[in-house]
Amino acid sequence: MKEMYYKNYICQKLGKIENLKIEKNKSKELKRNEVRLRILAIGLNYVDILMIKGDYQYKNELPFVPGTEACGVIIEENCNDIKLLNKKAIIFSKGGCFSEQTIAHISQLVLLEKSFSSLDGASFFSSALTAYVALLEKAKIKKNNYILITGASGGVGQACVKLSLYLKAKVICLVSNKKKATLLKEQGVEKIIFVNSDIKKEVMEFTDNKGVNIILDINGLLKEKNILSSLSWNGKYLILGFTNNNISSIKTNYILIKSIQIFGVRAGEFLRRCSITKKKKVIRDIFSLYKKGVFKVERYRIKPFNKLIYELTKIRDRKSVGKIIIKTKYLDNV
Repeated sequence: MKEMYYKNYICQKLGKIENLKIEKNKSKELKRNEVRLRILAIGLNYVDILMIKGDYQYKNELPFVPGTEACGVIIEENCNDIKLLNKKAIIFSKGGCFSEQTIAHISQLVLLEKSFSSLDGASFFSSALTAYVALLEKAKIKKNNYILITGASGGVGQACVKLSLYLKAKVICLVSNKKKATLLKEQGVEKIIFVNSDIKKEVMEFTDNKGVNIILDINGLLKEKNILSSLSWNGKYLILGFTNNNISSIKTNYILIKSIQIFGVRAGEFLRRCSITKKKKVIRDIFSLYKKGVFKVERYRIKPFNKLIYELTKIRDRKSVGKIIIKTKYLDNV
């Protein structure tokens, strides 16, 4: 068994991020088809906060180690495949990544070339997968479609913006401040609308009174603003997430009148449930888009392991822009 002791963050009680504690743990034995990884870098996501609060649809059994995205190196395997040792991999799971070491089922990994950036490995895949599933699998986005995106300055939002622009859609982003607006303009977004303005009026002016074909609601803005009024006939509304439990209801007669199509997007679950052939294609497509620069994370902030809780609070309080990566003590040794 490799590296007997390591540190991780433990959630003993659902609720506040500040309740997380750093603990020293002893390595456990591997089960069949599991590997042990030394974690190099951890990507922070809003879904991590929802899991800690107990507001996510999937509930981890207490106590648990949060964290759904990281990049690490395999240091032990129980898959009868010695070639896995020392391989770098992306970990996408329902927990366990807020740690210096983790155990994962082989199906929860995407193997990487040794030269692949560990920071990119911890920062792009989860957001890229969400954007891919939302836009290509669900919305079936087409060239010149008008798309309205909420929460566009975060990791998932930026991935959706970049993929939409690459596919030559006409992107409109809703933002809460000038800092986020500037970031999105730098990425090539033509139309920025502030959430405290007349959203429908500005959308209709930009779309020649047609409305948008697609709404990607990443942060549940529908609870506060009637963004569905900006949707065109037979338009598509996709819900990707919520902030502060801002879950809303949609009247069925409104869905009928406007012939609205509604989709829920759970990208990780989509990948877990699809066929092996489909899974390989999705991953291959995502890495192809990454190599073209579509999913390359242009701006991220790197913070040490002991600052993880503080950085999560910035995401919770909507004070972060772009991706936050937590590095472990092992990153500099790669």
